[in-house]
Amino acid sequence: MNISEMLRLAFSVVADWRVIVTAVLTVFIISLANYVIRYKKRPLSLKKRKALLKAQAEAAAAAAKTEKKEEGQGEGDGASGDHGKKASSSSSGAKKK
Repeated sequence: MNISEMLRLAFSVVADWRVIVTAVLTVFIISLANYVIRYKKRPLSLKKRKALLKAQAEAAAAAAKTEKKEEGQGEGDGASGDHGKKASSSSSGAKKK
C-alpha cells in the first residue's frame, strides 16, 4: 500500500457519515460536561441585592435595640454599677502614672 492509497482510505474514513456524527456528538458531550462542571450561579440582580441589604440592616438595627434594652435593665442594679466605676477610676489612675 503506497501513500496515495493510504490518503484515499483515510479520506473515505473521515468522510463517512458515521464518523462525522460520532465526532459531532463527542464534541457536544464534552462541551456539555465542561459547562456543567464550571457552572456558577449568577449574582443577584441589583434590586434583589438592595432588598437583601436593607433587610440585613433592619435586622441589625433591631438586634442593637434589644441589646440596649437589656443593658438598660442591667444598669438598674446600683451595687454592680458602683463597683464598675471604682474599678475603672483606679485603673485609669494607674495609666496616668
